[in-house]
Amino acid sequence: MGGQITRNSFYDSLGGPFPSTSHRCHHKPKRCLAMHCGGVGGPYPICPLLFHPSAKGSQIVMDLSQKTVKRQASFCNAITFSNRPIALYEQVRLKITKKQCCWSGALRLGFTSKDPSRINPDNLPKYACPDLVSQSGFWAKALPEEISNEGNVIAFWVDKKGRVFYRLNESSPMLFFSGVRTSESLWALIDVYGLTRGVQLLGYCITFLCAAAMKLPPPCE
Repeated sequence: MGGQITRNSFYDSLGGPFPSTSHRCHHKPKRCLAMHCGGVGGPYPICPLLFHPSAKGSQIVMDLSQKTVKRQASFCNAITFSNRPIALYEQVRLKITKKQCCWSGALRLGFTSKDPSRINPDNLPKYACPDLVSQSGFWAKALPEEISNEGNVIAFWVDKKGRVFYRLNESSPMLFFSGVRTSESLWALIDVYGLTRGVQLLGYCITFLCAAAMKLPPPCE
């Protein structure tokens, strides 16, 4: 599930290349906050990343803030999407808030080029994998079961080459899968499946956005 990546692909996955020497980020956060919302490959967004309010599986319960979702029953029918497109290299950060034993399989993560606002929730399949990914414009893969513990923070993103990476907590990025079509806008796809019963969207790291936008080595210190 995922694979080690080389030094060059590690830099590229985070919007590199990095400078040859270390560099501390002295740019004030307000320089990053001035960036406006943009699509794939455009300016880094500052709009809050939330769950889409209507495009969701029948077992999903969402809080009023649209930041936390929970599967209320079963182990499936819990596909969700982001409320807006995701920029290239933008990290979608999730905290696992609830784990349920007695099931197999875990969180499925990926992207879609289909605008969730145009997706009829009644037509969503039970599973992102293999049902949804067999349709054009959907890409996703299951995370390893062993990282589905409560409290874990998982970040995932897509680079300009269509490669998807993820990292667990503060670990090094892992290559997750590839083949995402980046010529179109992309929304995050999150299937709260199996052992994973609840997740919360976390805010992005302003210092990371600063580093990526300014082509400096993340994380800023």
